[in-house]
Amino acid sequence: MATLAASLALAGCGALAPRAAATPRGTVTFAQQPGSPPTYIFPLYDGAESGNNNITYLQPLMWRPLYWFGHPNSTAPTVDYGLSMANPPTFSNGGRTVSVTLRHFMWSDGHPVTTRDVEFFVNLLLADKAESVAYAPGDWMDHVVSVRYPSPTRFVMTLNRVYGPAYFLGNILSVITPIPQHAWDKTSTSGSIGNRDLTPSGAVAVYKYLDTQSKLLTTWDTNPLWQVVDGPFRLEAKDGFDASTGLTILDANRKYSGPDRPHIARLEELPFTSEAAELDSVLAGRVDYGYLPFTDLTLKSRLQRTYRIDPWLSWGFTSIGITFANRTYGPVLAQLYFRQAMQHLVNEPLFIKQIFKGYAVPVYGPIPQQPANPYVGRFVKADPLPYNPAAARQLLTAHGWHVVPSGISSCVRPGSGPGECGAGISRGLHLQLRLLYTSGTVAYSQMMQALQTSFSAAGIQLSLQSAPFNEVLTLAYSCQPTTGVGCNIPLGFLASPNWTYVPVYFPADPDLIQSSTLIYKGNPPFIANILHLIQVADQTGSPAAVYAYDHYMATELPWLSLPNANYQISLISKHLTGISAQDATEHIYPQYWSLSG
Repeated sequence: MATLAASLALAGCGALAPRAAATPRGTVTFAQQPGSPPTYIFPLYDGAESGNNNITYLQPLMWRPLYWFGHPNSTAPTVDYGLSMANPPTFSNGGRTVSVTLRHFMWSDGHPVTTRDVEFFVNLLLADKAESVAYAPGDWMDHVVSVRYPSPTRFVMTLNRVYGPAYFLGNILSVITPIPQHAWDKTSTSGSIGNRDLTPSGAVAVYKYLDTQSKLLTTWDTNPLWQVVDGPFRLEAKDGFDASTGLTILDANRKYSGPDRPHIARLEELPFTSEAAELDSVLAGRVDYGYLPFTDLTLKSRLQRTYRIDPWLSWGFTSIGITFANRTYGPVLAQLYFRQAMQHLVNEPLFIKQIFKGYAVPVYGPIPQQPANPYVGRFVKADPLPYNPAAARQLLTAHGWHVVPSGISSCVRPGSGPGECGAGISRGLHLQLRLLYTSGTVAYSQMMQALQTSFSAAGIQLSLQSAPFNEVLTLAYSCQPTTGVGCNIPLGFLASPNWTYVPVYFPADPDLIQSSTLIYKGNPPFIANILHLIQVADQTGSPAAVYAYDHYMATELPWLSLPNANYQISLISKHLTGISAQDATEHIYPQYWSLSG
């Protein structure tokens, strides 16, 4: 069997020959997900800005990552060197050093993309690493020894820790996005361009300026910063973004130098506050690429007259995040028996059949069974903690709880000994937990209501609260474990999947544990064990190491697993061509699209 490192490092569809530069024609309309318009344009972002609305539908269309993961004609979540800005990396020094050579790309203002643009990004990233969604304390950014730039087309990175090629490529190099140093290296709008990023303090000042500009949504389409791009599209000047609604208009970059030059002249990403609003626009013929709500599948036959229906499955997983730092319920959530009891109350087969109408797959850990990938082990292909309310009640009773089905259970035997509720849990504490979930998707509401009913079978009362996607995501990252500020919601659900492996693609990643939306921060005792298993998997890339990590996560339950619903049931107009597959990394490829008829 090939190692995981080899299977990832050698993946790809091969180089694509540049097409002849034809004149782009036509406008394609693409439906945004409900309540999730773009919120951040600068391609160096924190967790709160890491939704697909920013990192797959917006930024990479304008600023290409160093290595492109995903494919326009395949669902494989692997690297595509043909669409990447660099040739395959070369590893040496026992896995501590990588050498990368850039391919030819140009900025839209005529400057070449060079390693100085890579250096600019890396300097800002390392100076402000805590602001990056890809940073976890003790991970690779803390082990950089040097990054050298011996020529405009080659750079060399050396770390003081060994990482396997799969992790080095999929979770380190994949994070790097060259950005235009010649246009962005300044600290104020009126300031001149310099080499400020070459000192840590200067890099911090530049990052602060660009971050501030990125948060000024009303100026996106008039700010000259965001007009310097190297991707196939650029924000339409003056009318490209409506901050009040989220309407986003992207024009073809006529000076794009990559191999995948746009066929269409314009892409309109349409905002919607709900699935119902989006479906109304679909039925009115105003959407070329939209989605069919799970609750409206009876319309399939009608819509098939004008749309191709294509389920879109993502490279990620779905879960309910647990706030271990919650002052009231953190001690309860820290008990393995309690997390096991909650998982026994999750009826995945029922959700798949009745709520998602078969457009979902079961998930039992951080590595999904579909799309096909080499990382999922045999153990988590079967449900280790299947739906079983009786088992949930038995676990609670055996650990000191007075269980009241359809009522509210309470702790009657406090303490940390055998048969007691657990350390930090007071006598009489009632199991009344708030659960925050994303609004706008009827199927999500139905699943949360079903959970509320099933949890009540063990006397666990869920108080449901919904909010728009962007608000739930921001709240997830607002928890401060040391103070407890922002940690008042014990359980949270973002989306399905709520974690997609973008911009880190190797699925054993410490950031997933230390600063993600899934564990809303805290420090339960099993975190050290998880991080150790991740480190072994990252350094070796061996199947056994990845399987061991996945197995531990599925049994230790740092979050509650839910089925992976299809990201969406896509509706693709029969007049829209150039879409042979939907990328499991949730990127879109409008440069390949064309309108016919």
